[in-house]
Amino acid sequence: MVVFDPYSGETASLNADQRFVAASLSKLYALLTLYKAASRGELSLGDKITMRPSDVWAYGTGVLYRHPSKYPVGYTMTLRQCAKFMIKESDNTAELMLNRYLGEERIEAELHRIGADSTRYWHPINTTTPSDVLLVLRKIADPSYTSPELSAEMLELMTNTSFEDRLPQPLPEGTRVSHKIGSYESTFSDAGIVFPGETASARQEYYILVFGEGATQKEAIETIQEISLATYQDLAR
Repeated sequence: MVVFDPYSGETASLNADQRFVAASLSKLYALLTLYKAASRGELSLGDKITMRPSDVWAYGTGVLYRHPSKYPVGYTMTLRQCAKFMIKESDNTAELMLNRYLGEERIEAELHRIGADSTRYWHPINTTTPSDVLLVLRKIADPSYTSPELSAEMLELMTNTSFEDRLPQPLPEGTRVSHKIGSYESTFSDAGIVFPGETASARQEYYILVFGEGATQKEAIETIQEISLATYQDLAR
């Protein structure tokens, strides 16, 4: 786990440099790479992408493969819509579509650019460390890294997702949590930015990442919730 308070500059961590299976946290890498490319003018988020047969990941989370009558192969959407499926629904097919569009080499280059050098993006398995995920979150939340508008849009995609049972669940109603969960076999995680104030513009955020490995899903989620609540009680102003 890692908890980082940007205002005091203090960090509390446990096994922050240990490698874990990233699972769906890898979707944050594609998100950051896409929006950074948009900030450079290399692409427009309004550009279109079409679902190919090779994109369909008929396993795990997502809505694209579960509703083939609504989203058949050949379905076309904007890059912005694809990113929304990928983050809000943790859609695996949407991630494969963006991986294909951006190229894994481009995503890896973005990770190296920000110093996330311990992350292995599908070589040979998708692994990361809490410290690296913190770097990704900080770049997503940094308006100067992409733009104020693009940063705010990424944070909005990570808010009120279809998976709110971990970091957000024990916090007071109305607390904004921009986050992404991951689940794979016996590894369960959640990584996010918590805004204790009434609005994100209050800039009172803190960062929190928790990985659980080797526990049941119920035990892992309960532990993530306990750490989230204890952190909120300590850092909320």
